[in-house]
Amino acid sequence: MFKKMLTLLVAVLFVVPFMVTADDFDDDFGGDFEEDAEEAEETEEDEEEAPAKKKSKEESESEAAMKDLMGDPEEEKAAEKEDKEEVEADAEAAAPAKDGKAPVTKSFKGVKPILLVKGGFTVYGSYKENGKSLSTMFGSLDEGIVGVEYLGKHVLAKGTLNVRTNYAFIENGANPLAKVNHHSIQNGAANALYEVYGGVKFYDVFIKAGKLIPEYGLVDTWQNLGMGFTTPFLTRSLIVVEGFLPETDAGLALGYNGIIKKDHNVFVGLSLGTGANASEFWESDRTLGLYGRVGYGFKEYVKAAFAFQYRNDYYSGKKLDHIGIGVHINVSAYGFEMPITFDYSMMKMVKDSSTRKNTTNMLLSLAPGYAYHFNHEWVDKVGIAFRYDLVQGVYLDGAEDYLNWRNYRSNSMVMRIGITANFFTKELAGVRGMAGLTFLMQPESKVDKKDINGDGKTKDYGFTTIVLQAGAEF
Repeated sequence: MFKKMLTLLVAVLFVVPFMVTADDFDDDFGGDFEEDAEEAEETEEDEEEAPAKKKSKEESESEAAMKDLMGDPEEEKAAEKEDKEEVEADAEAAAPAKDGKAPVTKSFKGVKPILLVKGGFTVYGSYKENGKSLSTMFGSLDEGIVGVEYLGKHVLAKGTLNVRTNYAFIENGANPLAKVNHHSIQNGAANALYEVYGGVKFYDVFIKAGKLIPEYGLVDTWQNLGMGFTTPFLTRSLIVVEGFLPETDAGLALGYNGIIKKDHNVFVGLSLGTGANASEFWESDRTLGLYGRVGYGFKEYVKAAFAFQYRNDYYSGKKLDHIGIGVHINVSAYGFEMPITFDYSMMKMVKDSSTRKNTTNMLLSLAPGYAYHFNHEWVDKVGIAFRYDLVQGVYLDGAEDYLNWRNYRSNSMVMRIGITANFFTKELAGVRGMAGLTFLMQPESKVDKKDINGDGKTKDYGFTTIVLQAGAEF
């Protein structure tokens, strides 16, 4: 109170007389020397009214001076809020819609460089093979996306290459689809995972052609640092890691992805491709992949999508269908994040030269997490997240052909549980980084109780791993 009274006294003693003197000085010497003669000649009535007007002007200027000196918090906050909303509105209007919100682009004349690196070092790894316990220690590049993207007013173009190294727990696993979807440049450029396409857009309606991520659920939102999991099982959608959806497919895509009234993101997509990467007739005209999705997002809080896919493969001249549906949801609020994915597939496999068998697969993944944000110069947040995966419908140990029914069990299950802790940096010079620790385990389970093949391969032995990890994105 004393401080305010002292400030008020200073204002009365110095500010008000100064404002009056300045006003008189401006009237006497600082006026416009090119005023018209009519304006210079005042009538007697104007001279009588002048003192009252001048007094009112002095009072208003005095009040303004006091507000300048003491501040008006409510007006300042309102002005700051208004300016911030205008800036955000301009950014949203100028930037293209993507993943439920208008992104902050790091563009160079419309060209946006893309760089994402996620990898780790397995300080402890354990798995079993033919009943024998084996240990492993290795480093892996789990995601190495490099390329450029062009987002013009009506033109779209993207070219990226995803370089990966082999990952022991996938390469030694039983799922042949997972191995095929884990292609890297090591296996040859023809099998490398890349995304190259061009296209056009009008009023958020797009048409793209080339090799691209299928329009399916929220699969296209996984290419980021996320909560920091950096093993292949945890960096990508579970349906991709298990191989039931190709990570890229060559063909055509069209749809709509736009922001409605700033907060609401609506997206619809359909893509037609040449089939799964694992197709025996890849690059032929006898394969087909059809993918679609319908989704909605509200700010950064909720994003959800319903997805479907239809693929066919040919084996011994006969068509084998794959039909899949999925529900993908991501809820975020107050530092908490909860991704939920559910996918169900119905497939045909080969039992023998004349018999086809209907099989099914179900995938469920939960990854609740919490991040604490810091008001720090370069540290953004520290996050911890849990992971639970349930896979019903598994391949037997040693399976090589993904179409062979005898190496697949629809009613068998495996699961994975894990936890990760990471810290993230703020964006510095356009680059954001993270580092942390992950524990992941797939417990042993019996997947072929009847030993149908008579080869003694009745179990999935699973694995255990502890990983030191790091990553960065531009």
